[in-house]
Amino acid sequence: MPPRGMSAEDKRLTVLALFHDSAEPWLLKDMEKAAAKKGVVFQAVKDVVQSLVDDSLVSVDKIGTSNWFWSFPGAADAALKARLAAIDAETHAVEVETKDMDERIATARAENPETEARVVQRALLASAEELHASLKKEEHSFFSGDDAMMSVMRQNTPVATLAANRWTDDVFMLKSWVEKKTASRAETHAFFKQQAEINFDTFDYVE
Repeated sequence: MPPRGMSAEDKRLTVLALFHDSAEPWLLKDMEKAAAKKGVVFQAVKDVVQSLVDDSLVSVDKIGTSNWFWSFPGAADAALKARLAAIDAETHAVEVETKDMDERIATARAENPETEARVVQRALLASAEELHASLKKEEHSFFSGDDAMMSVMRQNTPVATLAANRWTDDVFMLKSWVEKKTASRAETHAFFKQQAEINFDTFDYVE
């Protein structure tokens, strides 16, 4: 009784053995019958043969109107060795590229270290962008006539004030954080004036 439940690799080995044992070219229909007797499902033989062709373990040539398939042990060994060599070359190339990328990342990090200035600048930028978006949305409502514009302005002034003061809150929180890091009020004021053009002598909430 033929074996059941053959794995995909078992099917490939069974079909390849038929090629090697015969040492002759095969038509697909003949290989389907022979492989079926060895336990390979008849309908699966075509795909198995094609997978062997794709891996260069079986050769195919059209003679007349028919496709003939063949494989000899020496040729299969050579194909396997060539495939392994290609895989080794690809693996080495990937390893070299990965190492190069790691070195470039390390160099970039060394040349551009994360600093307190960058942290503060990103936080200020995010807060400013949020405020800008809020004011831009309000601006779009000012294009429908004088009366409507004045009405909208009166309605939205508290919103704009709230947004501006929320941004001011963020700045003061960042100021406290930087002041703890520097332990100097004067250094903190100088830092914000240089990095964000904020002068705490005049900076305050909107009333």
